[in-house]
Amino acid sequence: MILRVAMEIGGPFCFVAPAGRNLYSRLSRAHFVLLPPQGLPVKLNSDTRTQHEATMQNWAVFTGDIVRSTDLGADALQDVFTALENAAQAIAQWPDSTTTFARFRGDGWQMALPPVYALRGALVMRAAVRQTGKGRDTRIGVGVGQGQMQGSDLASADGPAFLHSGRALDAISRGPRMVAPDGTVALRCALPLADRIAQGWTPKQAQVAYALLAPTPPTQEALAQTLNRSRQMTQKQADAAGVIALLDSCDAYESA
Repeated sequence: MILRVAMEIGGPFCFVAPAGRNLYSRLSRAHFVLLPPQGLPVKLNSDTRTQHEATMQNWAVFTGDIVRSTDLGADALQDVFTALENAAQAIAQWPDSTTTFARFRGDGWQMALPPVYALRGALVMRAAVRQTGKGRDTRIGVGVGQGQMQGSDLASADGPAFLHSGRALDAISRGPRMVAPDGTVALRCALPLADRIAQGWTPKQAQVAYALLAPTPPTQEALAQTLNRSRQMTQKQADAAGVIALLDSCDAYESA
């Protein structure tokens, strides 16, 4: 936002404040820029442009909340959000990936990631929550498209992907817990089936799914050792969690 001030201090100037919802934060990062003579265009240097202008790019955006969060105590709810934050950090380590995660509205959260990982990422976030305890789950509204934000500040985010994601969550009724009404045809086909499988995960099955749904998963032997289970039990839980079918769907979506 640029406000032209009707006065001169050795020449006209403008007051530049970054976009965002928090006025105090915006003013604290504002600065003055001298303007050229009347009629000439204003030119901001590259450092100023990088700092104060967000670039539109393609995102998959998740807007979520915790199912029956009022039934959880403060410690249990914190465990859920710790699991979500850890999952977001793990997804950021996937090939050609980056993530931005934020908690808001008490039991709400939002995350931005590359669109190619919209399906796989949603499943891993679901698994992260479901592995924390019986009956725990999160709803996710998915938006895919263009969006912009200042650095990693989701509070400043705007654009179709963020709008579609929020509206998708608001539109969820009883039944589905992952929806992408404005997503691609491939995502709208795959997500309801993936959601149906994820709703049946036990905490132990979710632990296995969480690890094996990564693009470069551990071997089942290594995972069994990490979870302190037999290889046979790990295999059984992976089968019950529908991991092979979900991996096929993720691979097909990402190569479409």
